[in-house]
Amino acid sequence: MLTLYVKTGCPFCAKVKNVIAELELEDKIEEKNLADDGMLEELLEKGGQQMVPFLVDADRDVSMYESADIIAYLKEHYAA
Repeated sequence: MLTLYVKTGCPFCAKVKNVIAELELEDKIEEKNLADDGMLEELLEKGGQQMVPFLVDADRDVSMYESADIIAYLKEHYAA
């Protein structure tokens, strides 16, 4: 399962979300917005930094920050 932590208005999050749409992965990714209750605490617990975007791939035990790294990872592992 893929989880993507984002923040409304974040241009780096938008870049990642555009690639997710291009790869047609919307149904495989749970998006969590820091504007929602408890999401900042959850992000800090999982990643340790107050930074988005943050991707967690629970199936591969991978987590990462940095939009370019996330995009490269998604293209490498989830492109059709």
